[in-house]
Amino acid sequence: MPSFDLFEAIHTQRAVRDFRPDPVPDEMVREVLDAAIRAPSGGNVQGWSFLVLKDPEVRGKVAAIYKRAWDEGGGARLSNDPDRSRARVYSTATYLAEHMAEVPVLVLACVRRGRSAPSFGLGSSIYPAVQNLMLAARGLGLGTVITTVHKVHDGEVKELLGIPEDVETAALIPLGYPGDNARFGGNRRKPVEEVAYRDHWGERWA
Repeated sequence: MPSFDLFEAIHTQRAVRDFRPDPVPDEMVREVLDAAIRAPSGGNVQGWSFLVLKDPEVRGKVAAIYKRAWDEGGGARLSNDPDRSRARVYSTATYLAEHMAEVPVLVLACVRRGRSAPSFGLGSSIYPAVQNLMLAARGLGLGTVITTVHKVHDGEVKELLGIPEDVETAALIPLGYPGDNARFGGNRRKPVEEVAYRDHWGERWA
């Protein structure tokens, strides 16, 4: 795995929704998965699993479910949001929904919940691993974006892929080389001074 500064990865990671169809070598997929499993795990349970979809037929079926869920949620209509920044995000998200089948790798990040219902705590057991995966992908020059639209038809996805009932599909992560309309680089974020407090709520950090 090539050397890549952690902070550079953090500061240049962006949501990529346009991908080239070029295959991603299994060795690179394994690298990002190996980074994912280095994440913290409550009680060291490591209840995560990662379903990697590379077969075009399987990806096509999942993409069709995703597109249907996006359309049912009025995704394309959101592209007309009067806020130009949000409209741009929704526009690229619509593009992804329409071209999901062309993404060379789809990763379903899953976590076993046992008999308990999905909870906030369950997310804390899988989303750090998802972020590790995405940062490792950035270090390898691969784009990603975290999506959950498939959850609208979660049961259908589980049935299609043979996922057990007590396993939660926490995120669907497209993975591949960024396309012509995607790029890495800085993202717009509120400064630390606006979102961090010192000792008491409302006491600005600086």
